[in-house]
Amino acid sequence: MALHIGDALRRGIDDITGENGLLVMGVFLLYNLGNTVASSSVMEVLFDELMAQGNPSGAGGPAGAGSPGFSMADFVGPFSLDLAAPVAVVLLLVFLVLGQLVKFWGIRLFADQSEIRSDNASERAVMAVVLGGGIAIVTFAISMSSTFFQLNGQALLSLAASLGSVLASLVVGLALVYLLQAIALFDGGYVQTIKHCVARFMDAPAQIIVLLFILALLGIIPGIPSTASVISVFLPGSFDLPSQSVLQVASMVLNAPVQTFSLAVITDAYIQVRAEQDEDDF
Repeated sequence: MALHIGDALRRGIDDITGENGLLVMGVFLLYNLGNTVASSSVMEVLFDELMAQGNPSGAGGPAGAGSPGFSMADFVGPFSLDLAAPVAVVLLLVFLVLGQLVKFWGIRLFADQSEIRSDNASERAVMAVVLGGGIAIVTFAISMSSTFFQLNGQALLSLAASLGSVLASLVVGLALVYLLQAIALFDGGYVQTIKHCVARFMDAPAQIIVLLFILALLGIIPGIPSTASVISVFLPGSFDLPSQSVLQVASMVLNAPVQTFSLAVITDAYIQVRAEQDEDDF
């Protein structure tokens, strides 16, 4: 078996409790704050567009859109900025690309020096922006296509786009699960890196799917405060919950160690399958 799930999980625990893990965790926390501001700003812009369509005359505010008493501020809290739609979208795209660089840096930090096959970090970072950032932006555009169709009153196309987005994200997420690891630790051109990434997934597809499922279950934890903040909007006073701002901050804080652990685990999984492939080549 090319991939030992238990070893990858143990390596992840060792990494996040070490000095490098704490450093990556801190950077992820700062990134999550900025990304929350960017995504909340885009959400507010989209909400305003939906409200304008549901109530074109402007009379009655949000109630005309079938959501009496609610505004987007109830959901995004204090983290959104009042930005024009193009500026908000560009800000979010910048953070999508920046996220790839944060992961690229974290991967090279977690890997031993002997496991890094390219010393040209700047060249590989550019590849992370072009390949990793490009795929992240395309995936985001596909996911936003359903909202675009909804804004234009095309409900059927919106549903089809939503299903297509889920399917595309699943396929890309699996086939290119090692993409950033390959960019950070491999030494090859763009096409060769993608082929190498897919080939390493095919070395142990069942094991990496199980590993991703475990990480997905772990990812539920930071989503609990976010869910609670939504409940607090729809059922105010029904539960003794902290303020919405506190819940959103808690979600960001909890997400940082989960992201760091996941990055470390997938990096070790990649190193395992690559090492076995290297042995097979001799």
